[in-house]
Amino acid sequence: MKRPALWIGFPFLLGLVLASCTRLWIPVCGGVTAVAGAVLMWRRNCWKYVLLGTLSCLTACCVYWHTENVTYLCQLPFAGTETDFTGQVTELTHYSGGYATCVLNGSFPDGTRAKVEVFCDTECDYGDTVTLSGTPELLTSDYLYDAKRSGMGEGIFLRFDYPVIRQIIPLDRPTVRSVLYHWRMNMTERILASMNAENGALLIGLLFGDKSAMSRSSKTALYRMGIGHVLAVSGLHLDFLAVCLGWLLERMRAGRKLTFVLTVIFCGTFVLCAGETISVKRAFIMILLRVGAGLVFRTADPFNSLGIAVLLLGLENPFVVHSAAFWLSCTATWGVGVFAPYMTKEMRKESSLQKLMRSFMVSFWTFTAILPASAVYFREVSLISPLSNIFLVPVCMVSMLCGMAAILLGAASQPALLFLYLSDRLNGLILGISEYMSGMAWTHAPTSGSLLVPLLAAGILLALACCLISRDKKLVTRALLAALTIIVLDVGGEQTLLADALRIGVLGDGKDCVLALTCGNEALIVDMTGDRNSPAYADAFLTESGVVEVSALYLYQSPEQSAESYREYLICPEEIGVISEDAERQTLFHGARLTMGADTVRIEYAGQTCVCAKEGHVPEGTPEILILYGKNKTTLPDGGIYILLDENSPYQADAHTYVGENNLELTIADDGTCRVRRLYGST
Repeated sequence: MKRPALWIGFPFLLGLVLASCTRLWIPVCGGVTAVAGAVLMWRRNCWKYVLLGTLSCLTACCVYWHTENVTYLCQLPFAGTETDFTGQVTELTHYSGGYATCVLNGSFPDGTRAKVEVFCDTECDYGDTVTLSGTPELLTSDYLYDAKRSGMGEGIFLRFDYPVIRQIIPLDRPTVRSVLYHWRMNMTERILASMNAENGALLIGLLFGDKSAMSRSSKTALYRMGIGHVLAVSGLHLDFLAVCLGWLLERMRAGRKLTFVLTVIFCGTFVLCAGETISVKRAFIMILLRVGAGLVFRTADPFNSLGIAVLLLGLENPFVVHSAAFWLSCTATWGVGVFAPYMTKEMRKESSLQKLMRSFMVSFWTFTAILPASAVYFREVSLISPLSNIFLVPVCMVSMLCGMAAILLGAASQPALLFLYLSDRLNGLILGISEYMSGMAWTHAPTSGSLLVPLLAAGILLALACCLISRDKKLVTRALLAALTIIVLDVGGEQTLLADALRIGVLGDGKDCVLALTCGNEALIVDMTGDRNSPAYADAFLTESGVVEVSALYLYQSPEQSAESYREYLICPEEIGVISEDAERQTLFHGARLTMGADTVRIEYAGQTCVCAKEGHVPEGTPEILILYGKNKTTLPDGGIYILLDENSPYQADAHTYVGENNLELTIADDGTCRVRRLYGST
């Protein structure tokens, strides 16, 4: 049987996906068995593969449902109930002002085991045992962050906000994890003290995956260039370091057993330093299989190794199928190790130009493999990724090697400072190129199109059908290129159709209200309430709309502080408009007339009128669109579209009234027609 791990690992993954979609075990098991029977009728000589795959798929369903019963369903009764919890700090992120977010691995008073997320204002340290009292809530997703799915990927379902900390017991004796954690914090402080702030923050991201010190603009630039994976301590880092270690051991004429042992120790230590992320653990498993194969004079197959890694990760945590990092890591590995080599196997690589062309095609096919996961989990995808990964990722790797050399020398000696200086220069080059290129609209595209995901799924199915039927690479290539062309036309066509439309984002959390107006590639923002999270909401909406720059920004509350917050997220104009109670301000934005007064904004475009007002400040007349923020108890006039941000409003939602709704998009076409779209769901 060729590649037996494939017929265990990937059917196991399929079973986890099916089980995560429904708990109706009879239809799922019956459907899997029926499909297996149909395949057997078609290809009877494949009965070994079909039997192995079917058993693996059904086992995965059972594993997922069992884990769900003993974890999620057991923790569900604690949501919304005041209770105690005792656990050890396994993850820790400090913020200014003494605040921290940590993950506790422990149990409730009745012995129910759980991992919980805690946000508190009490200083604690990695490895401490914390006892707290509070009311946990289920992780929920909002427009900014899919906390529910991300938490499930790590086995976290509950969150405590500002609980009462009853006791903190420091770690009595150091552990390997705690020693590595404190060493990493010490090295981080030394790097930041010896380098330019932004360049040093990038090096910390390259070495440890800690992006907390990086500015929002730098992170956005790297993601738009398609090299954001270098900040995630992905499998790329571990593979690169393992190759360097293997080259060094080969030059030292180390034997196979010594090479295997040293690789396990070195890579295992790196996994602990990197926080045991999914992508690093996946890479660690595959590296052990690759190096271990040499002990028995065999060569590891990347596809087979990926299947084993998927199986082991799924057995460790069946909820891993909810993790974006898992899908990005697996699809990238499949693209680099299997798909791209298969598609470029017959390309010549004799001259330098041919080698460069082959490298580009490898990067292109890898980008194609990652595209579906990127479209599902992110608001935009990089269109320049194939090129930037060829030219910028090697520079990132050299910078990372300089950083590793520096921290091995203590990050404080003169030789270490020389390596940090070289890394500083390289990181400055990376950030400079990334920020310049990311400012161009053609380098990235939004993924908010309603047809994007269905078109991607159709393209994948078409390519698979061509591969299974003919195994003709040219036919598969044509199918994928046709699918990508249609997707580009869909994204570009939707942007073209909306080029003359005025889109108004009603953004914020609860009663907060931020109006983000976009038309073409420009944006105007009016912040009505001045909440600290408002810039993040505006940034998310503009990213989804494919807008890079803000042409005008108007603030009502705390203008100086709010302006600094907006500049951390967006490219804003130097002059910030301040709305006062003394006089109205008027401005034009792509044909839309805005009149901004105290607690009221009036927008007129294409014969339609939209009024955003605080309750009690609604002007006379009946606007076509009325947005009320704050607590509303007044009677609304008949007709029009009404958006009431107060969830306690007595009005019931209907086809034209949105009660307790926020994060909506109003689209007014140049012919006056209107559309309302929920930004977190369907139209």
